Amino acid sequence: MTDSEEDLFDLKYLEEISDLFGEFVEMDNYYGLNLFRDDFNEYFEFLKQNVVIHEFPDEELNDENDDLNINY
Repeated sequence: MTDSEEDLFDLKYLEEISDLFGEFVEMDNYYGLNLFRDDFNEYFEFLKQNVVIHEFPDEELNDENDDLNINY
C-alpha cells in the first residue's frame, strides 16, 4: 500500500473501524468473553495491511454505467 493509499484508508475507515470495534467490545463485556484486551490499533493495522483498495478512474465508471443503461 502506498503512502497516499494508506492516508486514504486512514481517513476513510479509521472512525468506522473504531465505532465497530467499540460495539464489539460492548458485546464482549456484556457476555463476559474477554476477547478484546487491547485497543483496536493492532486490528486496524492488520486490516490496513491486508486490504486492497481498487480505485477506478471516473471514465471507467462512466463507461460501465453506460453499458448498464439499456434503451428500449
